[in-house]
Amino acid sequence: MNIQEIDKIYTDLSKSLSTNNLSAFFEQAEKLIKDYKLNFLLETHSELIEVYANILKYSFSEVKDPDRDKVYRKLLQKCYEFADKIKIFLFDTQKHFATVNILQEVNFEFQNKGAEIEKELFTDNNEFALSAFFKKIWLEPKLKEESIELLNKVLNQRDERFKILKSVLVSALTVGNLLFFDKRKIEFLIRFFQTGEDIVRHRALTGIVLSVYTYDKRFEVYDDLYNKLSSLRKDADFVKFLTFVILQFIRSKETEKISQKLQEEILPEVVKFRPKIEDKLKLDDILSDSTFEDKNPDWENIFEDAPELLGKLEQFSKMQIEGSDVFMSAFALLKHFDFFKEPAHWFLPFYKENKVIWEAFKFEKESFNKEVFIEGLEKSAFMCNSDKYSFILNIRFMPDMQKNMMLEMFNAELEGMNEILKDDEILNKEVVDRYRFTQYIQDLYRFFKLHPYKNEFVDIFNQELDLYNTNIVKSVWFDAELYKKIGALYFEKGYFKHSIQVYKLLDDKGVNEQEIVEKIAYSYQKSGNYRKALKYYEKAELFDAHVEWTTKKIALCHRELGNTQKAIEYYLKAEQQEPENLYVQAHLGHSYLRLKEYEKALQHYFKVEYFAPSNTGILRPIAWCSFVLGKFENAEKYYTKLHEKNEADMFDYLNMGHVAWCTNEEKKAIEFYKTAFEKSGKDKQKFRLAFYEDAPYLIKHGVPEHEIALMLDYLLMNIE
Repeated sequence: MNIQEIDKIYTDLSKSLSTNNLSAFFEQAEKLIKDYKLNFLLETHSELIEVYANILKYSFSEVKDPDRDKVYRKLLQKCYEFADKIKIFLFDTQKHFATVNILQEVNFEFQNKGAEIEKELFTDNNEFALSAFFKKIWLEPKLKEESIELLNKVLNQRDERFKILKSVLVSALTVGNLLFFDKRKIEFLIRFFQTGEDIVRHRALTGIVLSVYTYDKRFEVYDDLYNKLSSLRKDADFVKFLTFVILQFIRSKETEKISQKLQEEILPEVVKFRPKIEDKLKLDDILSDSTFEDKNPDWENIFEDAPELLGKLEQFSKMQIEGSDVFMSAFALLKHFDFFKEPAHWFLPFYKENKVIWEAFKFEKESFNKEVFIEGLEKSAFMCNSDKYSFILNIRFMPDMQKNMMLEMFNAELEGMNEILKDDEILNKEVVDRYRFTQYIQDLYRFFKLHPYKNEFVDIFNQELDLYNTNIVKSVWFDAELYKKIGALYFEKGYFKHSIQVYKLLDDKGVNEQEIVEKIAYSYQKSGNYRKALKYYEKAELFDAHVEWTTKKIALCHRELGNTQKAIEYYLKAEQQEPENLYVQAHLGHSYLRLKEYEKALQHYFKVEYFAPSNTGILRPIAWCSFVLGKFENAEKYYTKLHEKNEADMFDYLNMGHVAWCTNEEKKAIEFYKTAFEKSGKDKQKFRLAFYEDAPYLIKHGVPEHEIALMLDYLLMNIE
């Protein structure tokens, strides 16, 4: 059994409880007890069923139990804990798991050397003790009393020296709680957030948010824990920090390259029907929708680099601070050093006093200023902690020339960074907070993606990470500005399924702003759901601003839904607002073309040509409409322009042949038809179908019906 199978069992049990389907939970548990011979759980299973039976009995009796809800919530707690026991047992029986054996070893160490480890833990960041305690907290399903006692001692240390120790142990609490739910671990995370140094608070809140996401509705059955989570909202930095965390987890999805997957999941609900004639005339090539049906130019881009500081960071520093994980692939291959054999080191803050760093530099020439370089790297924002250690450890193995070039380049960047960090203390505080969250979440990302034991724990980054959807975030932590930023980031990254959910949640909560309504509409449009997009564009129409943009969007939706007359109605409104808008004129032409009102279509195509004479795409529909209307001289003129500009394709040459034939120039027509056949790739079937599709227009202009078949056979029999 692998961790994914164990997690699936646990998830199914938890889902039954979170949906209050206890009968299903008991049936699932009973089957698991039989299948995996968990006989030691039979008695507890029976007791839980008995309690539930009594709750049901008194729920529908004449005498109501005033404590029923309290008893029911307590039962849910016990059921969740029962599910925990099943998961823990299944995990512990996997003797092929390295982590199972590590926990046994570390427990043995604490049994024999517990006092010594505790003593060493409180010396200057003792590596052995730190690594041992990390593994114990990480892999211990439920914190034991000795662990709780040690954590309390660590928590109460006020000396700055212990912030490294606290940071690592908070990480152990975080990844440990993701492996097994432990109420005490979450409580410690809350306490570390409330009392720790900034670097500790950053990590603790990240762990709290991940716990809230992973266990979500389970928190509702723990009143005390729920209240503690609610109280975090009172912290002055909480909303700002929560914003950093959630936005960075969204950005982490870019690293996973799941954008394409998300787009594939958003299937259009309306199948578009577009007449073949539109494809033949390449109407979409005249004016690109990406240019003229773009986002509203009035929307504020809240992710512009407003702070002047960010503009100074330049290139990769700027990208990294914004959250782009530009170094993941580069440093993925540099996690093979012995340093990374200790799980704790994946979460070790990069600090200049670390002897590992100085060991790597001890062979450097005295002329190289190690102190300045290391201090600069410690303060820098463009690499996460894990990658900084990879970089330092790799330096000693580089050839001298490459090493010198690398160090010189980084020195220049680091000196600039140090100057920037002296600029403005108030501004720096917020920027430093943000990049520390970024660095830590990237450290987490590397742990889950690259650690040798990664297959023995569930990868949190493979999950949806729609943190905004959790009950705690939506209710007690809700903040309208936070959700606007979440929605904006999803929107800018093209994750329209999520932007719809976030903006609709804001809309449902009464944040009735035009931009929110517009972005819901636009997200539906980009998802291919034009019917819902139309609904919200019509709602946006009720606002006074952005009238021109909204009008064009409503016209677009009607066009895509096949409501051509309605599309024309709105395009005509848009024409009144913007008479010289090429997009509007082109789509009025397209719409009239769909209705076979060629004269009106031609009028609007001529306007496009007038406003944009260099646009060769417009020549094609003008030529076609002229042919259909019997304006052969005009049709020939525009097809000739296409030919001269080397823009003519198979259909153009076919139509040029039609024009020549209708004007009694058969030899000329045959030459054009032969060229069209060549352009088709000598595909007889394709050529035959295209020719017959135009037969009604040839007949309309006087070509006898029987001659069409004769001409086609003549061509196909005489073309090599």
